[in-house]
Amino acid sequence: MRKIVDLLKELHPDNDYEGSEDFIGDGLLDSFDLQRLFAGIEKEYGVRLAGTDLMPRNFADLESIRRLLEDYGVKDV
Repeated sequence: MRKIVDLLKELHPDNDYEGSEDFIGDGLLDSFDLQRLFAGIEKEYGVRLAGTDLMPRNFADLESIRRLLEDYGVKDV
C-alpha cells in the first residue's frame, strides 16, 4: 500500500489518505486527481487499466484501489 499512498501524496501531500474511507466524499480527490492517479498507477505498476475502470468507486479508498489492482493481477500493492 505504500506505493499507492506515495502516488496519492504526490497529488496532495498534506491529505490524510490513510485516515479516509472516502477520498472523493472527504474532498481529498477530484476528477482531475483521479485521472492523474489512474495514469500514475499504470506507470508504477506496469498495467494498462481499462477506461471503464476510471470510476470514483474504484478509487474511493486504499482498499478499493488494492482490489482494482488485484483484478489486474498485481500482487505487491
